[in-house]
Amino acid sequence: MKQKVVIRLSFNGNDQKYRTKALKIAVSQSGVESAAITGDGKNQLEVVGEVDAATLTSLLRKNLGQADLVSVGPAGGDKKPPAAAATPAPATATVIQSQPGSYYYTYPSYQYPVYQTDSYGQSNCSIM
Repeated sequence: MKQKVVIRLSFNGNDQKYRTKALKIAVSQSGVESAAITGDGKNQLEVVGEVDAATLTSLLRKNLGQADLVSVGPAGGDKKPPAAAATPAPATATVIQSQPGSYYYTYPSYQYPVYQTDSYGQSNCSIM
């Protein structure tokens, strides 16, 4: 699913070098269809495509300094075909309920070996 990711970058003034480096990092990620510098102060990177927003933000932080994830949402150019809208919804709906996750870890029970003697009360010692 295509999504639009907006990341705010902190540039020192009007530095074209950092903008170029940010665009190179963004375009090098797999799934990126387009990248652009937007915003009032030209300090926002807008990326469209199937990209992991957290990975891209951490790469920008490593290489450029401060980078903040502003928004992640569906891309604006996605439109459903009219044939998909004409299909009727099913009459019955299934309700899937999931069980809440367990917060406690249960440790496995260990089996301890039990030694038994053949004759009860008699010693198996051959010396005595």
